[in-house]
Amino acid sequence: MKIISIMLVTALSLQANASLNSDSPEQPNGEFVDAVPLDRPEAIFPKQAAARGREGWVQLSYVVNEKGVVESAVVERSSGDTSFERSALNAVKKWRFKPAMQNNKPVKQCKNQVQLTFFMPEDYRGVSRPFLNRYKKIVAKIDKNDLESVPQLFHEMKERKLRNFTEDSYFWVAKARYYAAKNDRVNELRAIVRIIQFNDGHVPDEMYIAYLSRAIVLNMEQNKLKYALSLFERLSKLSGAENSVKQLAPYIDKVHELVEDDSKHIWVKGEITRSLWRHKLARNAFTISDIKGDLTSLEIRCDNHYSKYEVQPQQKWSIPASWRGCQVYIHGGKGAHFSLIETPQVKEELATKEV
Repeated sequence: MKIISIMLVTALSLQANASLNSDSPEQPNGEFVDAVPLDRPEAIFPKQAAARGREGWVQLSYVVNEKGVVESAVVERSSGDTSFERSALNAVKKWRFKPAMQNNKPVKQCKNQVQLTFFMPEDYRGVSRPFLNRYKKIVAKIDKNDLESVPQLFHEMKERKLRNFTEDSYFWVAKARYYAAKNDRVNELRAIVRIIQFNDGHVPDEMYIAYLSRAIVLNMEQNKLKYALSLFERLSKLSGAENSVKQLAPYIDKVHELVEDDSKHIWVKGEITRSLWRHKLARNAFTISDIKGDLTSLEIRCDNHYSKYEVQPQQKWSIPASWRGCQVYIHGGKGAHFSLIETPQVKEELATKEV
């Protein structure tokens, strides 16, 4: 069987667009110069997945240290197959870079994200008849609000394995419709994130725009404001999305106002669904409270800084302005939940014990 090599279809990493042959000039005034990729071996398509005609994707975050070596690589999100996750992690750990520079010295580049996507040949695209029949059965039950047996039908569909991105996309379309019918907005958003993972024609353009717009609304409702802003930026670039952009623009303005309003806290509910939870910060200060379950560590990954801490309830983390583009990663036991509260902007330095 001829297999198409893995492709990097979503270049989320900061250095993804850098030239392989570029030299970093001297940078005055402490300007930060991104790491430059030198060697990025491809991931190996898992043999069993290939034999079954299965596709998959993996999103990862990693640090490029002062020697240009990758460290602290973690899987943020994936299509769910551990064989793809192992292959992606093994590949990324072998990547090498010309290190980032600041004040003409090598420094760590700490917030790097990339998505590795495992494609099969075109002949394996589309949906199978058994999948289509199950999908129609589920949708019919949802439309009739006959929801009791739907979870079992989803389980059976998943047990029979989803072959490719098209089946995976429509599986999550059905899930999004199910959670919308149950008014479970948290899981509805999780399902929609899986639908809008790609914009490669796996679902019709109108459906993609509708779900992207819905994800913006749900992120705003759940105070995941940085995600709402980045998705709105994506929506604004799409042909055919003009009406949706016009309708959402006033609400996006209110998001900007909320972020700048120091009289208000921004509460975000967090839950460990596998082994970690991540959040893009809209402000530079936050605290953790209402912890139920085991939280093992907290990482702050910024463009130019990486730190790891113990999770202390009510401890306030105040991130220096020099740490750019920060995200929080919280590790813990599956099912642990908590609140992350983004507090008013501060100027003080981060004062908390690293681990």
